[in-house]
Amino acid sequence: MSPSRPSLARLRSQALVLALSAAFTLSGCAAALPALGGGSTTPARRGDLLLGGAARVPFGKLREPALAPTGESRYRRDAQASGVVPVVAARYGLAHHLDLGILVAGTTVRGELRREHVLVEDSTRPSFVYGLAPYVGMVEGGGSEGGRATRFGLDLPVTYAVEIGGLYEVWLGIRAGAEGVRGQLGADGVREDVSAQKVYGGALFGVGLGFRRLHVLLELTAAYEQWWGSHGITSFDRGGFVLTPAFALRFRI
Repeated sequence: MSPSRPSLARLRSQALVLALSAAFTLSGCAAALPALGGGSTTPARRGDLLLGGAARVPFGKLREPALAPTGESRYRRDAQASGVVPVVAARYGLAHHLDLGILVAGTTVRGELRREHVLVEDSTRPSFVYGLAPYVGMVEGGGSEGGRATRFGLDLPVTYAVEIGGLYEVWLGIRAGAEGVRGQLGADGVREDVSAQKVYGGALFGVGLGFRRLHVLLELTAAYEQWWGSHGITSFDRGGFVLTPAFALRFRI
């Protein structure tokens, strides 16, 4: 009976780690952060409310393993997780071609200031939309005593957008930015200092369909991320591609 006890204990430990990882992902702590810019800025003295969701799908070395190998930093599972998060956003038109907004994706909050340069003011309305979007969020470790870290960064989207008769919207462009993470992360009460940085860049494409006050928005961002930093005594330096699909219902007030 004694040889089976270590195996049983190991299985229980692995099951606990898997449960914590699943709970972390389902709690909305994955790092998905969509743009959801739409085909234009919000009209002056009008408001937009967006309700939807987004997912983070990493590839290559950023892909999350079911169980982190021995010696690997838990940061791979905690701060670079895959998963789906709810998204809520609100925007207000400060003036013609200028709006201000806030977007909440999981545990991350992003502010937005966007400017629009209209090329042709007609029923088919092409424009360039560019913005400045700082954000801050929280990353939690595994379990009730797994620690906590803060993520902060700056997102810089630039898109070419087209509105067609107020019914259809198409936008495509680029996103670039940088992010930092500071805090302590771990599991089962064992926490270690984490310090990490990320730079990223990629492309996005979105479409919208609706009528008057209600539109459905679909968007996909494909970006390359490069991470480096340390978690405790473990250093890491890895990069890979990440897809961020997103959707939202936009209500114009």
